[in-house]
Amino acid sequence: MRRSSILQRLARHAGAIVGGIIILLVVVAALFAPLLAPYQPEERNIRNRFQPPSSENLLGTDNFGRDTLSRILYGAQVSLTVASLAVGLAATIGIFLGSLAGYLGGIADMIIMRLVDVFLAFPPILLALTLVAALGPSAFSVTVALGLVYWTAYARVIRSSILALKSEDFVEANRALGAAWPRTLFRHVLPNAFGPIIVVASVGMGSGVTAEAALSFLGLGVQPPTPSWGSILNTGLQFLRQTPYLSTFPGAAIMLTVLGFNLLGDGLRDVLDPRGTS
Repeated sequence: MRRSSILQRLARHAGAIVGGIIILLVVVAALFAPLLAPYQPEERNIRNRFQPPSSENLLGTDNFGRDTLSRILYGAQVSLTVASLAVGLAATIGIFLGSLAGYLGGIADMIIMRLVDVFLAFPPILLALTLVAALGPSAFSVTVALGLVYWTAYARVIRSSILALKSEDFVEANRALGAAWPRTLFRHVLPNAFGPIIVVASVGMGSGVTAEAALSFLGLGVQPPTPSWGSILNTGLQFLRQTPYLSTFPGAAIMLTVLGFNLLGDGLRDVLDPRGTS
């Protein structure tokens, strides 16, 4: 499918447009948080604690008098950065191992796919918790843990794509010309198998945001006073009856961000699916 055709079909997909707009707004909020935030995210004012939403504090203040809107804007930076790096790490590991499994087959395929089965035997969040606990609470630990947890999805998808491609005529022609298998795999086969990976990565960003928030909520992610959507949500939970807005706003931010990535992923899947082309 040509790039122009993909863009045209994507522009006609309502879900992808809505998802793209949501993601764009979140990315802009994260990039320009220093300009958009009315206060510094760690600025405390005990006399101003637990203030409801007002003209001075649009989303109210927390138990230390910190502006909730400012903390949510800066928290978007943390969530998107960790999710992006985790997806990048997971995709790198999964694409490399999945490519070898699909193209080489035999013993390599068996070993790699059994390794995938081992990782899939554990619930993702439980495995991530174990890895973060071993590495120590930090943004780096969360990134590494999520990358090691979610690589299996990329490995399975890329393996399936390469299994379907490696018998194509252009691959056989490269073999007949005596090209080495690494050159054939990474230069000719792999670039033609990236369509499904884009979809997995888009949905994976939503999973990464959720997982980062969950780990930070449990105190194993980004450490205070650095703002994170999960830690802000945890703070709000402690004062849920007194100030319900402290949990509502970061929860809404997480929900909308994940919704945006999922809608975009669904749109990309529909557009890139060869059965959907005319």
